[in-house]
Amino acid sequence: MNKKILNIAMMASILIVSFKEESKQTDSKIQTMEQTSTTSEDLIKISKVDADDNSLDMTFDNVRGVATIKFNGDTAQLTSQKPASGIWYKNDVYELRGKGNDLTLIKNGKVVFEHKDLKTSVTSKNENGDVLTLSFNITEGTAKAYLNGGDQIDLVAQKAASGFWYSNDQYELRGQGNDLQLTKDDVVVFEHKDQKVVIEAKGSNGDILNMTFNNTDGTLQAFLNGGDQIDLVAQKAASGIWYKNDYYELRGKGDSYELTKDGKTVFKN
Repeated sequence: MNKKILNIAMMASILIVSFKEESKQTDSKIQTMEQTSTTSEDLIKISKVDADDNSLDMTFDNVRGVATIKFNGDTAQLTSQKPASGIWYKNDVYELRGKGNDLTLIKNGKVVFEHKDLKTSVTSKNENGDVLTLSFNITEGTAKAYLNGGDQIDLVAQKAASGFWYSNDQYELRGQGNDLQLTKDDVVVFEHKDQKVVIEAKGSNGDILNMTFNNTDGTLQAFLNGGDQIDLVAQKAASGIWYKNDYYELRGKGDSYELTKDGKTVFKN
């Protein structure tokens, strides 16, 4: 009788220990699965708008190599391809390509969405021969600067009272028109200023012609009696000066100037 009781007790102990071990293993498996699920999830969500205000929402799963897009009420999953550069995803209907912030979505061979950041580039040279190359991304408010072909300087747009202003922790770029100044730790490392000449001429009948000559880029801004700005471009004159646009023409020699509009004199001194 005592042996039976002992055997039953031993069996019960074995079952309890076995159950606990199995429970630990199950908990361990669940924990491992949870950890794997958490660490493998790598989702990036991006939204872009095109020139027609159409919206494209994208969710990229870099682990699975898929992109989920939402466009014009459609939801589709695209598979990553091997692009030479940028990104490339597609399925039987859609194809998504992109580089940087620029994106193109194609549906059945036809472009249905296209986003391109507004960009412009400027190269400026100062009197010392230094060259500052600037690449502005107007859409995202950033600028990349290269001084004499050196390292890339990444700058972010700030709110300027006039002109433009970009900065980072070390550098600051300010400019208005063609005039530029780049500072590093508050020390000027590049500066360019166009050669400008400002002249005010008074006509025989009391008219006032204000002129700002930009000799660097060969342009002229003229204001007759404080009116609208007249933008003119330098021409090759046999003697004196000659500037014009589609409507106006300014000729001068010494201190004498004549401004015509559509062939008719509107100012002369």
